[in-house]
Amino acid sequence: MESAEYVVVGGGVVGTATAWSLAGRGAEVTLLEANELASGASGGPGRRGVRAGGRDLRELPLARRAQELWPELDTLLGAPTGYQRDGRLSLYDVEIAGTSGWQSLPAKVQAQQAAGVPCEIVDRARLDEMQPGIADEVEFALYTPNDGTADHPATTRAFAKAAVERGATIAEHTGVTRFSPNEDGSVVLHLDGGDRLKATRGVVLAANRSIPRLLLDSAGVTLPMWEKATQVTFVAAPTGFALNHAVGHPRRSLSVKMTDEGSVMLSGGRPGGWDPVTGVGTPDPVVLRTALADLAATLPALSDVDVLAVDNNRADTSTTDLIPVIDTVPGMASVFVGTGWSGHGFALAPAVAEAFTNWALDGERPDSVRPFTFERLGATRPN
Repeated sequence: MESAEYVVVGGGVVGTATAWSLAGRGAEVTLLEANELASGASGGPGRRGVRAGGRDLRELPLARRAQELWPELDTLLGAPTGYQRDGRLSLYDVEIAGTSGWQSLPAKVQAQQAAGVPCEIVDRARLDEMQPGIADEVEFALYTPNDGTADHPATTRAFAKAAVERGATIAEHTGVTRFSPNEDGSVVLHLDGGDRLKATRGVVLAANRSIPRLLLDSAGVTLPMWEKATQVTFVAAPTGFALNHAVGHPRRSLSVKMTDEGSVMLSGGRPGGWDPVTGVGTPDPVVLRTALADLAATLPALSDVDVLAVDNNRADTSTTDLIPVIDTVPGMASVFVGTGWSGHGFALAPAVAEAFTNWALDGERPDSVRPFTFERLGATRPN
């Protein structure tokens, strides 16, 4: 049976970033991916948000640290991630109950600034200067200047390439069926085809969709999560149209970005159809119509645009409180888990990888990941 000090399961952005980070501190690392790198939620077209604005308060320490790391990644990895720091405008038009109304903005600014995330309230006059073409009914915007976007698969592959250059081993088309811990803290991973691999110091489970099955089959732990494939739409931009910043509308669950090819990308969290058994997504025409209507109501210049493509073949996992699980398996101090990203994993990945590395090598849980426990979700523990 072959062995490595640490085994990372999952070739998405969190897994490849963790392999790179561990190898950078001299650890012997093997990464296993059941399919190909960036074949799951870490793939797909368009640009993905790298934002701290609007995050759950518990995520802000990770988000702040990630924003410190993102601008350096192209140089550190020796490959492009496509990262751009253009800032983000979150738009507010009416006052409604909860956190999506404009009267919540001073409190949001105070909380985010206290966590070290720069942000400010923008009035209508300044908004017209920063981003012409916003619908007239928008009253204010929350501007987070350090937010940006990057290329999801390019970033994942850049981390993987740099991890190999640091000495890590990556094995694609190598799935894990289950794992079993030993009394000495080592862990045996049982692979497709019957082979086994021993992790002498620890395992990082970063396979996202596969983690609930692995936890149930290996540790008897039931983790309450579900899968969803966010529907992403690409439309043609009219001549002369440009976005100076990423634009979001929290009440409408709308996020708008420009792609490198000059089209407009719509997202915001609404899922299309998804079959968790086959892993195939089906675009939902109702979601498409709603997204186009919200786009026209927010940016009138984008009314009646031509739809270029609709994609929802990349599923993520979500938890009931919409923040991830970043923890060790109950009763297994050497098996680390990162899942339930709820759409936040890409932006947080550099900071999560750093936290996993420090935790695994130094033996102490970083403060930045203390909120993300199994226990808070009522996960069923083994008898």
